[in-house]
Amino acid sequence: MKLSKLPTLPWYLRLFAFLVVAGLAYGGFYYFVTSGTRAETKSMNDEIETLKPLNAQAQIVQQNLNNFKALYKAREEEFAELKALLPEQRELTMVLQGIQDRARGNGLVLTRFNPKEDVQQDNYSGKRIEVNVTSGFAGLRAFFEQLAHYQRIVSITNFELKQLEKQTTNKTVDARFDLTAYYVASENLQSQKPANPKGAAGGSVPPPTPAPQPAK
Repeated sequence: MKLSKLPTLPWYLRLFAFLVVAGLAYGGFYYFVTSGTRAETKSMNDEIETLKPLNAQAQIVQQNLNNFKALYKAREEEFAELKALLPEQRELTMVLQGIQDRARGNGLVLTRFNPKEDVQQDNYSGKRIEVNVTSGFAGLRAFFEQLAHYQRIVSITNFELKQLEKQTTNKTVDARFDLTAYYVASENLQSQKPANPKGAAGGSVPPPTPAPQPAK
């Protein structure tokens, strides 16, 4: 069919011819022009599908890493708090001196502050001190309240209390008790050294200040 006769054809034949030409043009464009782009797009989609599982695994690993970092930080803070409560052996002298200062600050007269055998446990030790004090009841109660809020772990056992026969304004009772200050032994801080549960551990104990003699 010649193109010169196309205007003389009925409209539906002209429409059909137009659709045929358009279809051939689209098919040629689709198969010859866009074939390279389609192949590249398919390759990229395949690569994306391959990377999706790897990306999901990486996100899981990152989340686990963040959780581990948060847990590690929490354990560090917990260790710092426990370390403040349970001092090292070399810090024991300062702890015991702090206890004596609190006793004197509340008007207690230390008549005995003698070391006894240490308490040995698997992960910690305790320095046991035999204590005798003379004071007023209010001062003794204030001293025990301070020990209850002390930032170090201490315990009071074998407590005995009796009234003095000769009392003064600030001296009405005599108290005897065992005070134990807990600490971490040096062998527990150094894993390369073998444990020595039978060894006597503990820092030196500062002697109490002698009670002043009453004026005659």
